[in-house]
Amino acid sequence: MSTTIKPFWWRFLLLLLASLYLLPEAIFNAQLVSLVGLGTPSAQDLEHLEIYGRAVSGVGVALLLADFLPKAMVAKVGRGVISLVALVCLVWPVVFYGQKYVIEKTLIEPSSSQQRQFAVYSAALRDALAINSIKVNGLDYDSEQLHSSENLTFLALFGGLLYSDAALSDNLEDDKRKIIASFVQKKAYQDFDQHYGEYSQLYDELVVQYKAYASGSKKYNQTLAGISTREQGYWQQVEQQINDGWGNYQQAQKAHIAKASARAQKYGPKIYGYHKQVARCSERYDKSSQKDRRNRCYERAAADYRSDILQAGIGYIEPDYWLIVEDISATENAASSLLMGFLTGGVYTALQAASLATGGDGGIKDKRYKYTDDPDHYQLRFLQHPKFGQLFVTETGYEFGIENLITFRAHDTTSKKLRTHFSSKGLALNERWNINDRAEFAQAVAKKVTNEANSQWRSEMAKHDLSLKPNLPWVRFQLHKQIQAKIADRMGDLYVKNIRADWNKKSFKEYVLDPNIEKRTDKYLTMLNSAQSKFVDGGEYAEYGKQALRSVLIPPISMSLSLFLICLTFSKLPLKLWLLIKPVSVNAIDKKHPLSWLKKLIMPAVILIAPVVLINNTFTKDQQSPVNYFLAKVEESSNPVFSYAIRWTLHAQPVLHPLGLAFEEKLGIYEHFTPLSHALAKVDILRHGDSSLSAEQQQRQKYMVEQKTKLTITSNAPNADIRIMNIGPKYRPGMVLNASSYDIQVSAPGFKTYRRWHQIESGEHTLAIKLTAK
Repeated sequence: MSTTIKPFWWRFLLLLLASLYLLPEAIFNAQLVSLVGLGTPSAQDLEHLEIYGRAVSGVGVALLLADFLPKAMVAKVGRGVISLVALVCLVWPVVFYGQKYVIEKTLIEPSSSQQRQFAVYSAALRDALAINSIKVNGLDYDSEQLHSSENLTFLALFGGLLYSDAALSDNLEDDKRKIIASFVQKKAYQDFDQHYGEYSQLYDELVVQYKAYASGSKKYNQTLAGISTREQGYWQQVEQQINDGWGNYQQAQKAHIAKASARAQKYGPKIYGYHKQVARCSERYDKSSQKDRRNRCYERAAADYRSDILQAGIGYIEPDYWLIVEDISATENAASSLLMGFLTGGVYTALQAASLATGGDGGIKDKRYKYTDDPDHYQLRFLQHPKFGQLFVTETGYEFGIENLITFRAHDTTSKKLRTHFSSKGLALNERWNINDRAEFAQAVAKKVTNEANSQWRSEMAKHDLSLKPNLPWVRFQLHKQIQAKIADRMGDLYVKNIRADWNKKSFKEYVLDPNIEKRTDKYLTMLNSAQSKFVDGGEYAEYGKQALRSVLIPPISMSLSLFLICLTFSKLPLKLWLLIKPVSVNAIDKKHPLSWLKKLIMPAVILIAPVVLINNTFTKDQQSPVNYFLAKVEESSNPVFSYAIRWTLHAQPVLHPLGLAFEEKLGIYEHFTPLSHALAKVDILRHGDSSLSAEQQQRQKYMVEQKTKLTITSNAPNADIRIMNIGPKYRPGMVLNASSYDIQVSAPGFKTYRRWHQIESGEHTLAIKLTAK
């Protein structure tokens, strides 16, 4: 202590901070005892506790060192605050990371395969003792008071005590299977209600899923059952398409006639004019000497006609096409011949005979050609022209002149248009299909509806990450490999092949619990009896052994250090308060006084000695007790200081444990630290993974973090308080989270609090939590 008195505000600040520091430190101490005292914690729980403890102790060490800051650094408020912050920023990382580094580099990483294997056995024996599945002769252990502070302290340290006796494994070699089997069985039976409760919850969840599945199957079946109705509906579309097509065809015919009429009105007079002009040319230049002039006259008329008729839009048409053709009867030819013969005095008759004799027609004609200016004639001739008819075919797909609906209905173009129409709607008809093939149409509809039902079914299944066939009964649904995979993921180690969710308690015990007891016993023994080479770095059980080593070594170390910091800080509070109320004068302290250092050591000495001397402890009061035996082994295998630290902790811890629990109950500091713990874990050095997760599972969790899930949690208890412990945001129904593992707690008045980790997949999920009454 300096011979100069520091400012009042500084002494008050340190007193306040030291008092506040005791709260989180006492909470850590209590959480450590409670967590480890009930058995080996999970890697996540131990990591969370470890990070919290290191974070708090970093603050505690910084506050202890703050007492030694020179007066010049704290003379003014601003300078003092900056000095304190700088001290914390310097000391906290050193303590936070240094503790982990020292423990990992000096105790965990250099550990031998034998030490790791024995740590697994020590942790198993501690857990067995925690549930009273084994008895240690001479050990006064009250299993009825398992949650008492004294029992929890003893059990939290017991793993380290067992680990100290290297000969213990050899002494218990013959009883290993019996001990492990007893432990596993009692642990399983002790947790039977919890296991069966979670299993029953699984049943409730599967029932909800199966109801949704059955509802989907019913919808699927209804869709298939409606094929006949759908076929009739589609056929009504066929009839409607035909009727609409016939109506459109009739309208197109009218439009086509109108187009012909318009052309007749426009070009009929010009065609008539052409023929009239040709006739005038013949009349005007009828002499043989005028032949050339007549031909030129013909050419001019033909040129005008060609120019006009090309404008009609169907190419060049020979002028004779427009002439009216009339048949001449034999009677008319005979009468004409007689009349001409009479008028010419028989000359015409003689010439006619000569013509016939030489192969001519003798003036006898069977056709008569004439032209007209009647528009109806030209309209008809336009309609009859093949090129004009092709315009109609190009426009409608049909030839002009279909007389009735029956002919239209059976037309190939009608069938083709129907095939095109229904193809756009996903109804595939054969290229040779026609309107008369109703059976093939029905098959096509059935195929389309079936494909739609299957596609919709696959889409619904994909939402649940499944590919089940519809219409599975309840039993086959449960036994399907995909459902079994989900059950396995949900039940973890408890899963057995072909498990069903509707077993009663007797069946659950027979088919699930008892096989798991045997499986877990074999797993423990396989690990304990396996070659030590499997515990070396990179071996099958290396990480498991390291985790066990942490669970047996870290608690005694952390508990002792935490207790010492608490006691040391607490012991300094009265002196700090006294100096705050009545400061010592500058001349009152002589730092060269021979007893000054002795005075400073009195309080730490009292802290180290008083608990062991003054506080009674059930486990150490008998000098021949197994605990004292194990403490002696600790002293032999390590050093007396470590042995005394454990003995001191056994005496002091039960006094402070209830206080830390009370602080946490009121303040919830440890609980609210969870999000920060996860953040610190990501930047922690030498971070050890969860040995219970395989590499494949760790990779899967890493992938799932990138996925999203929409989570809703329900409960059978009214007014249930639902919390997700490992995230910061408050739970709300339908909240969007990363697909990952979540620590879910559900509590309600009159019900036992539910808390466990759930692996939440991507997608939308409703988690039904069933609480049991107290």
